[in-house]
Amino acid sequence: MDTQQNKDAPKVSVIVPFYKVERYIEKCASSLMQQTLEDLELIFVDDCGGDASADILQKVIEQYPNRDVKVLKMEQNSGVSAARSCGIEISHGEYIGFCDSDDWVEPEMYRILYEAAILHKADIVGCGFVEHKEGRETFIQFDEEEDKEEKVFSFNHFGSVYGALWNKIVRRKFFIEHNENLGKGLSMWEDSLTLIPLHLKSNKSVFLSPCLYHYNVNENSNTMKFSMKKVNDSIEATKRLEKFFQQNGYQSEAVSLINFLKINAKEVLLRFPTKENLQMWRDTFPESQSTIWKYPQWNMLLKLRAYLVSVLPFDLALMVLRWMRK
Repeated sequence: MDTQQNKDAPKVSVIVPFYKVERYIEKCASSLMQQTLEDLELIFVDDCGGDASADILQKVIEQYPNRDVKVLKMEQNSGVSAARSCGIEISHGEYIGFCDSDDWVEPEMYRILYEAAILHKADIVGCGFVEHKEGRETFIQFDEEEDKEEKVFSFNHFGSVYGALWNKIVRRKFFIEHNENLGKGLSMWEDSLTLIPLHLKSNKSVFLSPCLYHYNVNENSNTMKFSMKKVNDSIEATKRLEKFFQQNGYQSEAVSLINFLKINAKEVLLRFPTKENLQMWRDTFPESQSTIWKYPQWNMLLKLRAYLVSVLPFDLALMVLRWMRK
């Protein structure tokens, strides 16, 4: 632990980038203002959405004059990763956390996480979350109380409760010293690319059972829309992560994870059967062809589709792809 921590510094700084969330920002901000952890720094970062989000946020802030709140505005829309970085730069908390602006948290979340961090002298502390999707609630929890290296290299644990930043706090000094910035400039997998190096370097990570974070699956959010930029960013994320593993001696442990990510990064191309997308599928990570039959997110039919369009003559492969899409 950092024994030189400024006694006047907040216990936790929570960074909240926001962009076009006028429907959600009031609930998010109110849940943070109502935290039972009093010594809390809240940093909202306006990523230039151009809607009423900032005005709605200001009205909420005015209701809690005793809260330590800062609002930054980016010079231009820069994405979640850049907005978070700006928030980190001005944060002072012993620990830092991140909250998505269309989500909300239970009143005791940051108090419980901070108390666990102090009790266990942990670098990282996480909790379960509730996924809200199409009117349904799904409670998602950790299956271990402490970090295990095999979880880091497990494709089944990539993302979700292990890979999200928003259900965790991280010791600020540790974060700054060991953050590899692998997700810089990317619109996909930023959380996992940030957390994987931290998990591997953490002396102590603790995972709590209570579901204290509410994750809203917003069908209109940036993460739910298809774009070629997302495909390219997923491919770039996979390359960066593979390079990190190679440079840090984890190549053998991570081989299965990387092989599956190489398919995951480009699999959406097969849902849109154009000549350009099929050619990109074939040109991108061609070595992943041998992993198709092991890919856990596909049933046998989808595995057969991927294999056939990889090995058949191009025109025939395109015909098969379009026929199987019907």
